[in-house]
Amino acid sequence: MTQNTFGKLKLLKSGGSTSRVMDLLSVQESAGALGLTSKTSMFNTKRLNTSFIVKHTLRAWEREQVSGARISATKIIIPMSETNLDSGGHSIFVEDPGLAEKLSTHLGVAKTLPRFREDIARLRELCALPSFDPYLLYDHFRRSKRKVSDAYFQMSAQEVSQISEFVAGQINLLVRRALNTAQDGSLLQARRLANTLFEDHESEKLDVLRSALNMTPDQYRLSMNGWKGTLYYCWRAGACGKDLSDFLTAINALNLGQLHATDRDEYRQLVAGVSSEAKQRWARVQTKLQQYHDQFARFLNHGDGGALSSFLNAAPELFVEMGDDISRIQHVCASWRFWQGDRKASELPVAEGRALLLDYDSVLSFEEQRKAA
Repeated sequence: MTQNTFGKLKLLKSGGSTSRVMDLLSVQESAGALGLTSKTSMFNTKRLNTSFIVKHTLRAWEREQVSGARISATKIIIPMSETNLDSGGHSIFVEDPGLAEKLSTHLGVAKTLPRFREDIARLRELCALPSFDPYLLYDHFRRSKRKVSDAYFQMSAQEVSQISEFVAGQINLLVRRALNTAQDGSLLQARRLANTLFEDHESEKLDVLRSALNMTPDQYRLSMNGWKGTLYYCWRAGACGKDLSDFLTAINALNLGQLHATDRDEYRQLVAGVSSEAKQRWARVQTKLQQYHDQFARFLNHGDGGALSSFLNAAPELFVEMGDDISRIQHVCASWRFWQGDRKASELPVAEGRALLLDYDSVLSFEEQRKAA
């Protein structure tokens, strides 16, 4: 385990949970009000439930710890003191080959204990997700054998309903075209299949759809998971674009008059760099979304099964790529919004904001991708 002494835990907590940070400590602190119990906690081990789990951009020297040329990893940070975060904490990458051994030693728990092995499996589940977006967590854990509290998702019933309806509507279009059904009597059947696909895409009722798409069961399962994830980002894109616009407006409205003249140019360069990187990330998301819409339209309008099959086969990887880009954007927007609160951008303490912007620069930067390429 690595000891962190940078004093960043308080900053993590002040930013709240985002698509790249799971603030389990805050959830645990509100356990009573949220109806959280030991049976519905994220982990069996108590100290893990007061940790922070972060999608972390790897530095060059950190890649050796995860045995690969990846550009990001999932880090768990365990505070030394839940009541004094300035004390720092200990961290380890979930991808570390020695995760179970090191974590069990640090926590004083036998690594052969079934409850601890469940915790390791849960960490690896979270590691496999491209981001910690509430809906993705909700969709993942509703199908999990060990249920967790809705307190970790913090989604309203209305939001879940809106996403579900959007996804089911898209699936309905696919089902109708794949089965060549357009008559009113067949639409009801297609709608039922669409709802079944959204709720339980492994149902035997969907064999006819899988056959129509000419996919093996494994291909079908992976493709449907990837497609649902891609659809989630299609639905989320509108709000994400507005959030990004608001964020860029806010950081460019900071009152730099609070700084010494010699520091203003450096600050302007930092703001310009963060703005440029955020726009590049958003452009990549838009490109991938357009690719999906184009291929889906070719299938719906011209019956081009090859275009759809090509997309569905690529959906799992596309889902992860889009998830990485959009979660980075969502993270900086949500973190800044949480920090700004009800204050006007021109009233914010720029010296304090600089620490956040430096972190955002690291999150949004393409430099690590270029080094790994």
